[in-house]
Amino acid sequence: MLIVGAMWGFHGPLLKFAFAAGLTFPQLAVAEYLVGAVGFGAVVLWQRTPWPQADRVWWLMMLAGGVVGSGVALFLFWSYQLGPVPVGATLLFLYVPFTQILNALLARKWPPGLQIVSVLLVTSGAVLATDFLGVAGNDSLRGAPQAVLAAMCFAGFFVLSSRLGERSTPVFRSFFFSVVSGTIVLLIALVAGWNLHPVGISPVTVTGWVILLGVVGQVVPVFLLVKAAPKTGGGLGSILTSIELPVAVGLSAWLLGDAIRVAQTCGIGLILVGIALPHWNALRRV
Repeated sequence: MLIVGAMWGFHGPLLKFAFAAGLTFPQLAVAEYLVGAVGFGAVVLWQRTPWPQADRVWWLMMLAGGVVGSGVALFLFWSYQLGPVPVGATLLFLYVPFTQILNALLARKWPPGLQIVSVLLVTSGAVLATDFLGVAGNDSLRGAPQAVLAAMCFAGFFVLSSRLGERSTPVFRSFFFSVVSGTIVLLIALVAGWNLHPVGISPVTVTGWVILLGVVGQVVPVFLLVKAAPKTGGGLGSILTSIELPVAVGLSAWLLGDAIRVAQTCGIGLILVGIALPHWNALRRV
């Protein structure tokens, strides 16, 4: 799960370079799902993975996972269109407490105390690390509802992935999610009239960015998340993937020259402490 978060953290700065090259969010979102579907589909065919023998509830959970997965990209894009990116990025991290709440409701049992404290630290750290307080205002919060919906979808994906068990291979589950999510995003893009054809960019450049972002943002992290979620559980998994924000902030400073304020450094520290806290007892024995 830490690798999943790190890959998504690396994906953020890469997106900024791709945008600077002339590509748009809808173009990259559809392309990344396409790379995932083709890549996972090729492995499914090569391994001759059998069609999972599962009941209707399991298939409904799979379908729901694909639907909420597409909601993360769509609602987050909508939020970014209405307000500053730091606001949407911060509110997206509500997926960490949302995941805990969903798990508690389904299991009818609250998570351990250390895990609750960890969630509070990670969420507070996200507020500082993204400079949410510095940009939040009346106009900047117009995209807040959409960002919260993206967080809810993200939490739903974590919970569903952790409850699918091992009735099929991680590659097949990843393939199914990529196809469902990608189809939904493509259909909405076509209905909304979003331009999916890059203009003024060489095919070689487009292909390079699509493959790189598809591997970093879709293929590797989705596969690892789907594989690890049944073992870690959605609650702990969501905490571990929050390493995404420290990685994204650090790489943005290194690759893009973005300044890191003292408050952001404190926020990163809180996130790292929050990630380590659920493993405190194990760390003490080392």
